[in-house]
Amino acid sequence: MDLSELLSSGNLNLALLKLREAIESNPSKENYELLGRILLELGRDDEALDAFLKAEDYITAAKILSLKDPRSALTLLEKVSVNESKLMRAMIFMRMEKYDEALKELGSMDSINENPLFFKVKGIAEFYTDRIYEAMRDLSRGILLYPLDADLYYYRALVRIRLGDEDNAEKDLDIAINLNPYYAEAYLNKGLIAERRGDINKAISMYSKSISIRPNYKEAYIRRSGAYSKIGRDEEAKSDLEKSSQL
Repeated sequence: MDLSELLSSGNLNLALLKLREAIESNPSKENYELLGRILLELGRDDEALDAFLKAEDYITAAKILSLKDPRSALTLLEKVSVNESKLMRAMIFMRMEKYDEALKELGSMDSINENPLFFKVKGIAEFYTDRIYEAMRDLSRGILLYPLDADLYYYRALVRIRLGDEDNAEKDLDIAINLNPYYAEAYLNKGLIAERRGDINKAISMYSKSISIRPNYKEAYIRRSGAYSKIGRDEEAKSDLEKSSQL
C-alpha cells in the first residue's frame, strides 16, 4: 500500500512511518509539508510546527503558534507578504488588543476579497478605536457574506448600543445567542439593556445565565450585585460583590 492509499484509508501512523523513510532520501519541502499535516492530525503540534518550518510554510506554522506564542507567530508571518499572512497578522494584533496595528495590516492588503473574516476583524478593530459608523458598515458586510458567525452579530449589537439603537441591538444579541447558546457576553449585554429599561428581574435572569456559562465572569457578578441592590436583595448583592472581589 503506497502513501496516498494509507492517507485515504486513515492509517496515519503507518503513513507517518513511510513518510519519514521517504524524507531520509528526499527531504523536500513537499514531503515536510505532508509530514506536518499528518503530525497535526495526530495532535503532535510541536513536531508539526518543526515540519512546517522545514517546509517553509510559515503561514501554517504561525497558525500553530498564534495562540500560545503570538509574538513568534507575528515574526514568522513577516517572512510572507500575501493577503493571507496580513489577515493573520491582523487577527493576532486584534487578540492582543492592538487594534490600530490590526487596521494597518488590513489596509496593506493588495485587494479586498469577499472574505467575511476580513470584515469581522476590521469591524471589531474599528469598534474598539471608536470608528463606530465604519464598524457598523463592515460588520454588516461580514454578516451578508457569512450570516452564521455569532461574533459578527454580537459586535454589531455593541455598535448599535453605542448608537442608542437598543431595540435592534437586542435583536442582534438574540441572533448571536441562537448561533452560540454559550455566549456569556451576549447574555450580559441583554441584561444591561433590560436594566436600563427598568426590568430588573429580567436583568438578573440574564446576568445569572451569563454566570452559569462563565462562573468566573467578574463583570456579571458586579452587574447582578447592582441589580439585586435595586430591588432590596441586599444579602445577595453583598454575596455577588464579595465573589467579584475574589475573581
